[in-house]
Amino acid sequence: MSPIEQVLAAAKSIANNGHSPSLALIKGRLGNSIPMPILIQGLQQFKALPKSEWQNIPELSDIPSAENLPAEHLDPVMKLQQQVSDMQQLIVQLTHRVHELEQQASKMNHKAK
Repeated sequence: MSPIEQVLAAAKSIANNGHSPSLALIKGRLGNSIPMPILIQGLQQFKALPKSEWQNIPELSDIPSAENLPAEHLDPVMKLQQQVSDMQQLIVQLTHRVHELEQQASKMNHKAK
């Protein structure tokens, strides 16, 4: 399914739930995987379609979820998640070390006076 078809399917799903499709709602359904120009183009196309043609738009459930993605797509995501986790741990360690050094410097300043 092309990115435009994904946007159209998300807009259809939102409209079928009684809401007016918007960029924010569509982006919320699809995540950040689709560039903003495609989102805008898809929303404009959907709004230009008469309701009678909505049945030709595939259902949102037909869009493959992350669980159905091939391993080559998941591996980079998992690597990035691990990198973020590692960096967060490093930030905590560095923050703790800075705090210790500040305490040592404070003690040295008090002794010098």
